[in-house]
Amino acid sequence: MNDVSFSATAGEFISIIGPNGAGKSTLIKMMDGILSTGQREVFLDETSIGDYSRKELARKIAYLPQDSKFTFDYTVREVVIMGRFPYLKGVFTYTAEDIQIVREMMILMEIDQFADRSFNKLSGGEKQRVLIASALAQQPKIILLDEPTNALDLHHQIAIYNILKKLQKEENLTIIVVTHDINLAAQYCERMTLMGQGMIIRDGTPEKVLQFNLIQETFGVKVYIDINPLTDTLYILPYE
Repeated sequence: MNDVSFSATAGEFISIIGPNGAGKSTLIKMMDGILSTGQREVFLDETSIGDYSRKELARKIAYLPQDSKFTFDYTVREVVIMGRFPYLKGVFTYTAEDIQIVREMMILMEIDQFADRSFNKLSGGEKQRVLIASALAQQPKIILLDEPTNALDLHHQIAIYNILKKLQKEENLTIIVVTHDINLAAQYCERMTLMGQGMIIRDGTPEKVLQFNLIQETFGVKVYIDINPLTDTLYILPYE
């Protein structure tokens, strides 16, 4: 990762795009304090993230990695309630409020019908929805998502982005999503950050970032870019 300057303000919906190995996942792991930043600094509300305890930081930032695995055979409900850990006052002393928030998130993500099923026996798409529910149960100010719709069918891809968009507008949630689905990103995100070789190549509106020469050079593929008449947003098609 080269020297990177990146900032986000409250209520922004930002997508980070770029080819494999561009540094996208590394960047958001640094934002959450999972990876060392070395000589670099990461600030949240003008305070270095290193000055927060993990519980304090988890009340502000929720991070959803590409792949989460559990050794133990937890139920769906147990996985979602893990998102309430930053608010626990004792060991596994969940309040009525915690239980209600977990119930609401499971309904929101359409997973309440298999709350008592084993997480490890779910499909990839179902697991992803459970993990997003757990992240939302943290009630964070910022949510970092690494390929959140990777294992989802088209219906649930759209549903996830609609939920995130609603939370952005109604809760002023700051959303930063790493994604390879440029078309969904262009449809839902007001801002895009294009990365390549550990650097930020361009940052701005989809119209500023999704330009023929820039995308073709970064991804090494010819593309056709036009406006989707149904959404009035840009979309991309690769071609030989």
